[in-house]
Amino acid sequence: MRDHRYLDDLSIDAALARWRAGEAAFAARMTSTTGLTLPMLDRWLADWDLTDRLRRGQREQVRAFLEDTARPLLCGVLSPSADAYALVDQLNFQAVQARITTASLMVLLSRFACSCEPTVYAPLTQYSRRGIQILGRRLDDMSYRTYMLAFAKEKERFAARAATSLLARAAVMDGRPAMPLDVLAMRATDRRLMLAGGFPPERLEAMVAAAKAETLAPMPVTSRTITSDVGTTPSAPVQPLPAQPAVTPERSLLLPTRSPSLAPSGRPAVGRGSVQRHIAPQAGRAVG
Repeated sequence: MRDHRYLDDLSIDAALARWRAGEAAFAARMTSTTGLTLPMLDRWLADWDLTDRLRRGQREQVRAFLEDTARPLLCGVLSPSADAYALVDQLNFQAVQARITTASLMVLLSRFACSCEPTVYAPLTQYSRRGIQILGRRLDDMSYRTYMLAFAKEKERFAARAATSLLARAAVMDGRPAMPLDVLAMRATDRRLMLAGGFPPERLEAMVAAAKAETLAPMPVTSRTITSDVGTTPSAPVQPLPAQPAVTPERSLLLPTRSPSLAPSGRPAVGRGSVQRHIAPQAGRAVG
């Protein structure tokens, strides 16, 4: 039986694997001046396993909504907040009101928001929602805002554990896309909540195995830059954190910690003309 620490490490490894496999490139593209074309939308849908979410005739209408309405708003959000989370609910409501779709686009929109600002937004899935509830956090409604406020609290518990585990095995390598620590905290927490909600760990293990087959070298880690598939800029290495003592799992499956967490603070706004975005060094406390 897989223990809690193994599932923590699996979540981290899966986050790293997906960042390298596509999330890094899309995060850079969404904040660049490159327009969202139908071929690019198709690649993004396939990368997020959303191809079957849209009928063939919906694609152009959804593409226009994402490019003209959602993308400019989401890419301008640089700090987590209740209002930032509510923006995704508003976009979903607007899409339904405009009859872009006859059903909620929340699954798609939350993933799109994650591609636009991965330090602010996380995907909303049935597994992660169930995981939040299993951990004892109440979700009084179905809104994305309510979910993300609960998510931020679990991220705060998990972030330092993720950093410690990663930095213990991190090394500078061959110019692959670097993964900022604040993004890692978001994406690893997302996977950990999915596992808590019943997502099969075998699927994450297969993802990690495929990434290791491609290269045996570890990912580079930085708290400063997101890079795209068009190039990488080196940044100052992050100093390893001291090892965490062994912790007996409590009610939460995410290991609690009193170490500093990794949420960004005061990131400078960057225009969409830049393919590479800079992220400020980690601050002392995550979002509550």
